[in-house]
Parts: sequence; C-alpha cells; structure tokens
Amino acid sequence: MRTKIIATLGPSSSSPEIISKMVDEGVSAFRINFSHGEKDDWRRLAELVREIEEEKNVHLALIGDLSGPSIRLGSLREPLKLRRGERAYLIESEESEAPSTIPVPDGRILQQLGEGHILLMDDGRAAFRVEEVKGDKIVLKALTDATVSSRKTVVIQGKDLDLPAVTERDVEAVKLAAEESFDYVGLSYVRGSSDIMMLRGMLVSLGAGSTGIIAKIETPTALRKLPEIIEASDIVLVARGDLGMHFPLQEVPRLQERIVSESLRRGKPVIVATQILGSMIENPVPTRSEIVDVVTAIREGVDALMLTGETAVGRYPLETVKWLKRILETYEPSIHPPKTELPETSEIGDRFAYGITSLAESLNAVIAVYTKSGRTALRMARFRPQTPIYVASPSIEVLRKLSIIWGMNPILVGSRDYNQGLDELQEKIMSRINEGKIIVLTYGLREEPLHLVRVIQVRRS
Repeated sequence: MRTKIIATLGPSSSSPEIISKMVDEGVSAFRINFSHGEKDDWRRLAELVREIEEEKNVHLALIGDLSGPSIRLGSLREPLKLRRGERAYLIESEESEAPSTIPVPDGRILQQLGEGHILLMDDGRAAFRVEEVKGDKIVLKALTDATVSSRKTVVIQGKDLDLPAVTERDVEAVKLAAEESFDYVGLSYVRGSSDIMMLRGMLVSLGAGSTGIIAKIETPTALRKLPEIIEASDIVLVARGDLGMHFPLQEVPRLQERIVSESLRRGKPVIVATQILGSMIENPVPTRSEIVDVVTAIREGVDALMLTGETAVGRYPLETVKWLKRILETYEPSIHPPKTELPETSEIGDRFAYGITSLAESLNAVIAVYTKSGRTALRMARFRPQTPIYVASPSIEVLRKLSIIWGMNPILVGSRDYNQGLDELQEKIMSRINEGKIIVLTYGLREEPLHLVRVIQVRRS
C-alpha cells in the first residue's frame, strides 16, 4: 500500500495479539495518546511495539501525541444526557457536584466565556450556547441532543484559548518519548513556528534531536499561520475533529484539501486523522460515506491515514484496520494523486529527486534508493511516482520514520558506504522484482564530482 495506516493504541488494542495482527494487516505506525493513561502505561505499550517489531522483522514508527493546551472536563459520576433546549451548568470543579452540572478542573475557560459563545465537546457531537454568566458558574443551553461524559475536550468555537503551548504533563510525556526513542511527537494546538521550535529545543536538550515533530492543524490561528507551521515541522496532521469544532462542518473538506495541498507543495508529508471509519467504533462495517471519505484522501495524496478512537476504544479494532486496508488496496491502483510541481527556485536535491522519479516513470521502473538520513527518499515521495519505491538505510531509526511516508518500502542494510550500500540494496531487492522489470538505483546526492545511477533489467539465469 502506498498510503500508510497509523493505529492508535488504547484499551481495545493493548494486547500483543491485537497489535501483532494489526501489523500483519499493514499498520506501519502506532500512536500513543498522552492525554490518556500514565507514564507506565505509555512505556509498556512502546516496549510492546518494539518487541513485535523485532519479532516480525519490520520497521514501525512510534508516535507520541501530546495533550497540548487543551481544556478537558472533570469527572462525571455518570454520563449527563440532555435534550436539545435543556440547560446545564458549567462549574470549576474536579467532579460533578449536582445534577445538570458539568465540571471543568481548569477554571481559565470560564474566565474566557461570555454570553453567546458556542461551547463544543466530544469532537462537536455536543454543542451548547452560553446563556448567562452567573458568578462562579456558566449557564449553558443544549443546541443538540447531547451526552456529556468525563474527560472530553472542551472548545470555544472560533476562539483559541490563551494557554501555554506545552503543559507540565506534556513535559513528562516528552521526557518519556525521548527515553523510549519515539520516532515522532505530535504537537497539539500549534499556534505558530515558535511552538514547534520550543518543542524541538526540548527534544535536543534531552538528546532526542532527531525525533520528528508532527504539527497538528486544528485551530483558526494554525490556519492563519499555515505556511510557517509547515516549514517548521517535519509532518503536518489534519486534525479534523478539532477543525470541525472551530469551523462549520461543511468547511472541513475544503480545509482538509487546502492543508494537504499546501503541505505537499512545500515538500512536507501529511496525515489525515479523526473519524476515518468512525462508525466502526460500534459497528463491524463502515458506512458508504466513510469509504468515499477515505477515497477522497487517497486522491488528495495524503501520506497516511490515522485511526484514533476506532482502534483505541472501539469494539472492532482489527476489523477497522482490515477494512481500511481493503479500501486502499481496491482504489490505489487506479488513483494517481496530483503531482507536485517543481519550483524554478528548487535546490539541486529536489531537482535530482524529480529527475530520478521522472526517469523511473518513463521506463516503468522500480525506484531503489540508498540513504543515510532519509532526505532523498522524502524528496522522491513528494513527487508521488506511480512506481514502487524501495528505500534502504543502515539506520533503523531512519527506516522507522520513513515507514509512514507515501510509497516507501523500507529495507535495512549493513553498509555505511554509499557504493557498497547500493550493491547490498540491489542484491536484496532482486528476488522481489519480476523478470524483465527495470530498476533505477541510486543514493542520496553528495558534493562529489561523480554520482552513480544504475539502470538494470532483471534477468534470471
């Protein structure tokens, strides 16, 4: 599969058996949501993924997702069910104290609410209008039938909260991500490049400077500063759940298309997340509209699709992965994502990658590239060639990071010399390529007078 599958781990998918079967079905990366659980839980899941990775001799990316400056509800003794038009009271508290009260431990959101504000919870499934601010409580009117449950994120529609980019809990999570060699850290509620640079500085100070940063686009501010965020990050993520709480739902597809196209134009990989197959949290089969949604993302050329609640808390985590794989395998062969144009100001590395992918496509050839840093492979993926890409590296860390990039087939080699590495790559892929097929082999462009590009045709004696 060219488009990669990322699965979120949680209560429904924390066993070795489920994780192992997900890998068998094509999952390339696992996300651990630092908003839930504690350090021991996160560490156990990370170690489990690494054990399965070694057992199956594959390369899996580990993604740690920071909570970020979000406001979450406190604890309700039982879910609060409201009909449209009914009223409830938002209070500053760790837990609900009386019927129809909704607790929020962080009182800063109460200070930023005013009459007429729209308050959204649970990815927009529950919507309320602020009717009145009465001292230490906020009177809310339900705009929809709603079920309010513990620990859900709260958003003021169209308004960014003035909160620190990284919380104390996030700091502990980043430390664990560095200790356990996570490949990527997802930064929530990004408001600009300075937030990304702050996180990168933290990672460098912890000896994890090579860890990639995934910038989650989910707020009005992030959209206003989209170009600078794309440039500063390693991967961009379209967080449709929060986008759908800040913007009218009918705008979300247009926003997704804009974020994806802008990211790819600038040479950055992009992930789409939230409610990919959301109905499968409760049902064993997706809806027709969800299948169309996935196909739309494939057409846009996204690098990966991230399953969240479907695999973390859903009733059918493995079936969800199987369905997503089935959709990808059915439609990818006939879909050609839009190709990124090569700007006239492109540096030589981009021009080289464009030339190799163009040559391979004109010959209907397989691409095989040896890389130490992964940059050349990333550049080639940017141009979405309609031919397989095998990428070899002596670095497991590089291969793990590349495992969620569009079209990549990672291969571990032992040599750290470019020419020897190319020989090893050629030897390893020959058995995978059909008789008569052409292979274009090369390595990352270096500042040397001679660069080797091999064009060979598979012949078996």
